[in-house]
Amino acid sequence: MATTSLSNNFRKGLLVANFDMDTDTIKCALYNASSHTANTGAYTTVAEASGTGYTAKGVTMSGVAQATDTTNNVSYLDWSTDPSWATSTITATDCMIFDETATAPVADASCYIGDFGGSKSSSAGTFTVVLPAAAYNTAVIRLA
Repeated sequence: MATTSLSNNFRKGLLVANFDMDTDTIKCALYNASSHTANTGAYTTVAEASGTGYTAKGVTMSGVAQATDTTNNVSYLDWSTDPSWATSTITATDCMIFDETATAPVADASCYIGDFGGSKSSSAGTFTVVLPAAAYNTAVIRLA
């Protein structure tokens, strides 16, 4: 992914224990705007992708695992299954990972924004957001 960022609401929510990544429903939604930033506080329908095989609010992510690299003092999350939409015709420029369970600091609080660096498409095929490798320096969500 070209540009990535943890959202400010996620950072704030971590400090007051608003997120439980093991039990909360974490989702990935697709967008066509590349206008979302660390300040995008929550899931929004503004510029959300649409198309065959895509449903508003995206897909539920599964298989979360936490790890800590004690050499580099970084904890990180990874999901065993990359978010995907089978038999879809979709175009998207970015994605948002958000916590559908969270009600604070806001409902559907955003956790992560990923910009694809341009439009990516599927045509009657599978659209997959390929998450970076699970490591201290590459995982999507990591805290140093």
